Amino acid sequence: MRSGLASLLETIDVPASCPKAGLQYHVKPIPNYGGHYFGRTSSGAPCLLLSAEDTSLKAPLRLAAIEVSFAVPCTIAIESEAERTETLTAITCTASDRIVQSYFAHVCETILHIVGVAPNLEQVVEAVRRLVDLFQKLSAPARRSVVGLFGELYVIHIASSPAEAVVAWRSTTDDRFDFSIDNVRLEVKASGTRQRAHEFSLEQCSPPPNTDGILISLFVEASGGGTSLLDLIERIEEQIGSDAALLLKLQETIAEGLGDNASAALSMRFDESLARSSLQVYELAAIPAVREQVPTEVSQVRFRSDLSRTPESNAATLVSRNMKLKSLLPPRS
Repeated sequence: MRSGLASLLETIDVPASCPKAGLQYHVKPIPNYGGHYFGRTSSGAPCLLLSAEDTSLKAPLRLAAIEVSFAVPCTIAIESEAERTETLTAITCTASDRIVQSYFAHVCETILHIVGVAPNLEQVVEAVRRLVDLFQKLSAPARRSVVGLFGELYVIHIASSPAEAVVAWRSTTDDRFDFSIDNVRLEVKASGTRQRAHEFSLEQCSPPPNTDGILISLFVEASGGGTSLLDLIERIEEQIGSDAALLLKLQETIAEGLGDNASAALSMRFDESLARSSLQVYELAAIPAVREQVPTEVSQVRFRSDLSRTPESNAATLVSRNMKLKSLLPPRS
């Protein structure tokens, strides 16, 4: 169960008379997580305070959107309690954008899963490193279209096993296929124009020998009252549960794809009903493609294929041929 740090953050107000300098934190204890706190600094920035069993000195970190001070005296103010000082690791999101702040709260829930109730400082340092790596990805140029990322996440959400789908999901944006597991290669193509025409690489249409190459094609259209990217991410996280490694892989892959477009992308909304009703499954071997032998001197061959006259594959037949596909396709298949 997620602890709802983003919701907790909305309940914390920093008094207007509060001093703007110094280590002062207006926080609340995080339920079921011992001596850890979440809230805002005296300047209003979201912060996560982590307690550790030891308090060795570590060099602080100062990056674009994250500041971390390890095992420092923190003056904490909790509503209706006397102000006190504790030695804690303070992780502060310095971004002013509210969407990025909300996502920081969101990712901090995974950090809590990783460190647990009573971590040592080395465990805290390692968790912070992962958080910093993730936010560095969010400061790099975007590497994926939002439409394409929504399509992939939607396929994960409706898969028979979302956890298995996350395991199979790309490790980097440079992976040849969107999903790879054992002898299955699954590619997801999302169209924002309601035309079932997609761009492929030669390699995608020529999966490795003795593998089943599958394509899922769907329409992804912006809709003001639709499902936001962040809504979809939260649903998938609920489906995964408390598996911290999978949660972090999900978030890191999203961060690498969105890059510095995260603020705008996370709030974008799409027509979920259209995505579901338009979803079709094909074998990659059946789609129109360049099939002739390409000279060895030629590389990075890409082309656009119109699938409007390509017959859809029977998903149940594909699953009966390769049971590994069952976890990646919707239950109705």
